[in-house]
Amino acid sequence: MENTSPGEPTPTGTPDPPAPRTPVAEVNPVRLPEWMRSSQTEHQPTGWDRVRFFSARHNGAVLLGLGLALALLMVAGGVVLVGRVADGVRVAASASPSLPVSRVGEPQDLFAGSPAASFAPGAEAVRMPAAKGTGPFSAAQVRTALESVRKALIQSRLDTSMFMGDPEPFLKLLAPDVRERLRTDFTSNAFLRYATRMASPSDWEPGTRADGRVSYRATEANGIRLLEVSTEFVWAYPFEVDRRAPAGAGLVAFRDRVVWQVPHPDDVPASARGLWIASAKAVTWNAECAQLTQGWVQVQSWVAGVHREQLPAGDPGTIFDLDAPVPTNTRC
Repeated sequence: MENTSPGEPTPTGTPDPPAPRTPVAEVNPVRLPEWMRSSQTEHQPTGWDRVRFFSARHNGAVLLGLGLALALLMVAGGVVLVGRVADGVRVAASASPSLPVSRVGEPQDLFAGSPAASFAPGAEAVRMPAAKGTGPFSAAQVRTALESVRKALIQSRLDTSMFMGDPEPFLKLLAPDVRERLRTDFTSNAFLRYATRMASPSDWEPGTRADGRVSYRATEANGIRLLEVSTEFVWAYPFEVDRRAPAGAGLVAFRDRVVWQVPHPDDVPASARGLWIASAKAVTWNAECAQLTQGWVQVQSWVAGVHREQLPAGDPGTIFDLDAPVPTNTRC
């Protein structure tokens, strides 16, 4: 018997749709080791987080130059943006006429008018189904497994440490025997099937939204009893774009399907107990291809004179709709 998230249909066993054409995030599929094969909390990035992130991708000389440039900008900003106080309200100076914005600091809803506008924010979207005893697994064991999957999803797709290129907090959530195997994924772009790293600390905006569903079942492989948890999510990441851009131009979407497995503790040694990734695949939309092939996520640039009312990546198709087939015409 398979259990699903509340309000979600139980999978019918229909085969997956055809794999997307050359999707960067699907290369080198995750596989279980031979013995299985044969049958935290999200937090928003601080300014210091972004400095550490940039430093990880650039050398010290560039960082020093950036520091000097920032110092000059702060001095210039102090002259241009001198506030005046009237009736207890601090009013900022007007924006330069050359800027494509109406006011400096005006908030921008990058999700407005996009298919992700109704998605839940961050970790609120990662909801697990009710834990029930399944096969040889007790309700408590199922609950523990589901909580492990929930933490892994948050850590891999929503947490700042992963965004900034540090996979260790995520890897610590997995069974010891699988950590070293998956650590090698982070030397290429193979990890994009189940994790996200951001290319630019200046353009990326906090506030990821997502939509997803989760189901689980008891199964067996090579005499090992397994609790298998299947997750399918759409992750929408916002990036700063020109305010004249059409709805959705500032979003990068990932749609992934990951199968997680937890072996019964009586069937495996201590080093194999815990969470495994049995398989993972993902497709992307509106990501900059050159960065994606290097394992970093950056939105495609929207240029008013080139794209006008069009999205750089074209129509997103069904990538945002979990009830529709995975699109096969992704650009990268």
